[in-house]
Amino acid sequence: MSRRGVRPLRVEPLWVRVDANRTKLVVFVVLFVAGSAVLLELAMIVLPGTLLSLLAADVEAYFSRFAVVVAVTFGSVLAIGALIAAVQLSNAEDWVRSRFRGRDLADGEAPALVAAVTDMAIAAGLPETPRIIVLEGAEPDSVNALAVGTTRSKPVIGVTPGLLAVMSEGELRAVAATLVARIVAGDIMFGTALAALMGPIRAIREFNTAAGGVAAAAADAGCADSGCVGDGCTDSGCSGCLDLGDADSSGCLGALGIAVFLAVVAALTYVAVVSAAWIVTLWGRVLHRTTYEKADAEGMLLLKDPASMLSALSKASRTSNLVADGDSSYDGIFYVATSGTAQVEKAERRRHDRLREVVGTEGIAAEPLS
Repeated sequence: MSRRGVRPLRVEPLWVRVDANRTKLVVFVVLFVAGSAVLLELAMIVLPGTLLSLLAADVEAYFSRFAVVVAVTFGSVLAIGALIAAVQLSNAEDWVRSRFRGRDLADGEAPALVAAVTDMAIAAGLPETPRIIVLEGAEPDSVNALAVGTTRSKPVIGVTPGLLAVMSEGELRAVAATLVARIVAGDIMFGTALAALMGPIRAIREFNTAAGGVAAAAADAGCADSGCVGDGCTDSGCSGCLDLGDADSSGCLGALGIAVFLAVVAALTYVAVVSAAWIVTLWGRVLHRTTYEKADAEGMLLLKDPASMLSALSKASRTSNLVADGDSSYDGIFYVATSGTAQVEKAERRRHDRLREVVGTEGIAAEPLS
């Protein structure tokens, strides 16, 4: 056990780590698609269909047909999920550019960064220098960077304008060294898959928040169709339509029933989507527990400049590093977590402590990250 109670990093050959990342990517995608299909099937088909069985005259015949519906819809959801996953992964670069509003560097822009990425790519043995983009969707003072790609052949490195503004030339080389180390080891594969596949989940979650409005509109439409406009359908709702003596109350009752059913389905779907998002995010954090620390150590071997490695990580960790909405499911592709606060994250403090130990006496003498 090393000082500060942090266990030493487990050393493994690079090719072993690359193969492990490829396997991890395949397993993640398969489990993600299958798990999401199961949760959505339960929320949108199985549970609502079970509730509707209460209205069936022949329950046995209903469930016999319902089983076929469940099987067919599950196969369809699974196929659609696989197609969406394939599209998201194959267009990872376009997804990042649209999600975080990235643009290519202009001619002559950020020469120190271009030189740093080029030098680190050559030192690491990459066949091509990674493409560089500027993340214009970040907050003006955000200091962060990312590396994305589902292969090591054509990765993309993105930086925030804030990082270009505050990082010295040595610190830019340190950030580039860490990101290139992640590319070489294949760490970006899983991070990119996690970030890209969370896009559809976020879309479903955002769409589902509007379901309450749809349900309310259905109820209002039912009231209007019931023939009691101006009588029972006042601002207080359909209370007048629900009087037992009102012959037109069936329209309001039917509309309210539809509204309640839609609300239940929407609530179940929302719970399923949020649960999937949390499970995937937590799973990603567990799998990436030591990935960043290994990349920092490997970046140190490329750069051989302990002071710049430590100061770059310290400077990024102490600033607001918000990009887009700071969703933690995107942390796997960024240099530091996109929390959006100036507080030092626990994971970044651990990374800094680990790096201080890796670089030896010079690192231990550096100021702790707090």
